[in-house]
Amino acid sequence: MHSGLPFVSGIAVQRYLAAEEGLDAAYAEGCTHWYIDMSLPSELPDQWPRARRRGLAARARTLGLTPIIHGNFRVPYATEITELRNAALGYLRTELRLAADLNAPAVIIHGGAYVEPRPTRSGREATLARFISTLEVAQADATSLGTELWLENLSHYPRFRPFTYVFTRREEYAQVLARIPTTRFILDVGHANVNQSMALPALREFAPSIAALSLSNNDGSADDHLGLDHGTLVVADLLQAVHRVNWRGVIAFETRGESAGAGVEVLRTAWKRTEEA
Repeated sequence: MHSGLPFVSGIAVQRYLAAEEGLDAAYAEGCTHWYIDMSLPSELPDQWPRARRRGLAARARTLGLTPIIHGNFRVPYATEITELRNAALGYLRTELRLAADLNAPAVIIHGGAYVEPRPTRSGREATLARFISTLEVAQADATSLGTELWLENLSHYPRFRPFTYVFTRREEYAQVLARIPTTRFILDVGHANVNQSMALPALREFAPSIAALSLSNNDGSADDHLGLDHGTLVVADLLQAVHRVNWRGVIAFETRGESAGAGVEVLRTAWKRTEEA
């Protein structure tokens, strides 16, 4: 699919399928990339014997698509339990080795969760600090294997839950970059729209460090993965920000019930208006 959008270097799609089925689905939709979702039971590290890796890599080459490893968002990278945090790093290394075997340019990593019924500011800060320390080690591992880590923001749920996600707020981008200036991000604009309006400020401030945009919409209360023109995130405003900061990179569609092609059409229409403004 040729998007006709000057800021798009590649188009990925997330269909929540086994890797082989996801590859075929992305090819059918005309994408250049597809997600391998490591949180699915069929994609856990022990489900990847050498023959499967080789077969998938060969088929991806034949079809001309590139995988992006969407790391398991449940991994407790920021836990206060040292033994679990070390085990989480070991788990991440299995995802990084898979990326290397499949010639994937990136593994998407998430901050995990801070589990506390009554979270405090100091508790959140300590949790983020632990995650950044883990990320620092992981970045070196990724570099040694010839791939990148892309840090994805999770949804911000500030109340009425026994946990809060780690790495959800704009100011946390700055904290990560202060410790690890080479960090690359995938800005999930749907997550950034949950209980806040973070997508535009984050893009404006951190565009040089943002490798990709994950695209979906919602009503602002939960991560619904709606189509781009169904929700409270205004696509035209997002593209105006893209235009102003001259951002370019991969776009990834995580829209349930809407094709990547339909999403591209929404973007084309909004982009045309942006150029005419």
